[in-house]
Amino acid sequence: MKLLIFTPALKTSAIGRMTCLVSHALIAQGHQVVIVRAESDALLSRPSHDFGTRMIPWNAESQVLDAAAECDTTIYQVGDNYEYHEGCVTWLARLPGVVCLHDFFIGHMFHGWAQTNMDAANSILQHLYGDDVATRFFKYPDNHAFLEGTKDKAPLIEWIASQALGVITHSHWGTPRLKRSCAGPVRVVPLAYDAPGESLVSTDYQPNKFGRMKLLTIGHINRNKRVDNVIRAIAASPLLKQNVVYRLVGFIDPKTTLELTALANGLRVNLVISGPVNDTELASAVGEADVMSCLRWPSLEAASASAIEAMLYGKATVVTDTGFYSEIPDDCVEKISHEDEIDEVRATLERLYSSPAARAALGERASQWALSTHSADNYARELIDTSIASQKSRPRVNAKAYFVRVMKQWGASDELLCAEETVASLAVMD
Repeated sequence: MKLLIFTPALKTSAIGRMTCLVSHALIAQGHQVVIVRAESDALLSRPSHDFGTRMIPWNAESQVLDAAAECDTTIYQVGDNYEYHEGCVTWLARLPGVVCLHDFFIGHMFHGWAQTNMDAANSILQHLYGDDVATRFFKYPDNHAFLEGTKDKAPLIEWIASQALGVITHSHWGTPRLKRSCAGPVRVVPLAYDAPGESLVSTDYQPNKFGRMKLLTIGHINRNKRVDNVIRAIAASPLLKQNVVYRLVGFIDPKTTLELTALANGLRVNLVISGPVNDTELASAVGEADVMSCLRWPSLEAASASAIEAMLYGKATVVTDTGFYSEIPDDCVEKISHEDEIDEVRATLERLYSSPAARAALGERASQWALSTHSADNYARELIDTSIASQKSRPRVNAKAYFVRVMKQWGASDELLCAEETVASLAVMD
């Protein structure tokens, strides 16, 4: 099969890294792949992953159309970042295909797209969620208020799913909305990921080196990674204050750096903020860690690349018991209740510090499960199967769309089109 895959390609994109793995797996299985780089114009010149195949920019219209004419199916890797996915949003309506949805909230991406499509955006919000949500959507004072006000009422995944011929996502918790919105197949496939630096660091790993337990959080260090409450949990325990070094590796804005530094200094917690690092340094940081904190609240992603990577490296991993993380086997990670976060993190870290053997066993179970589950070969096969299934469903999808257009021309309201009797009548085409 010939596949046209829209994806962010820059090296800082975890979705790009995942797609790179899948691209190589598809090629090894005998398929042909063309990559369409989907980032906004300002990012297109930055260093990219090596997909092992031809790559073209999304804004080279004639090249994209020529490639699409030669391909059997189109794939869109979509996450909640407009600058990384502008090409996906632009082309999905023109070249319908299978969407690989990485987040169950894409309000930020929609917000970015809306800045140049405001009339269409307001119409979409009114249609999906009603006038009240549409009126408030662009008026929140800050990102925290925006998330709290929209994550449950207006996640916007219906906007993308309704344009897709089929959807692949990576956990079950957000699929009900997708199934109501996408007329084609909706499938859950474990996210493909790897631990590229494992061979470089595995022989150097020393538990509790110098008597200290090294705790690590990686990725974009933002509010939902719960770093502040991890600091408070360490501070609440004399054992942890004396014996834990907490390191942050990844992008962190200056304001957050100042806030977390002040908090840690005030509570006398040993915090090390490393900021962004290259791949080798990241692998070294993970290899040196005894425990990885992958807490999230709110958890809006379909899967967590950092949690999967931590497990692939065989690290004891602490997660919030919600969303994707709840679907990880209980014996592979330590799960924390958000309602009692600080106390549960404290107790968990104390237990992990006190038993290096139990910590190592937890990491080994996690590694074995992640290796067998988060496979690029499996993802590539599922991508092909879903593409075939979506093509088979296309005639009935088109037929339903035709009758919906006719009913709208006759004056049918959205309420009538969504009524149980209408939906049941259209279901005869399934």
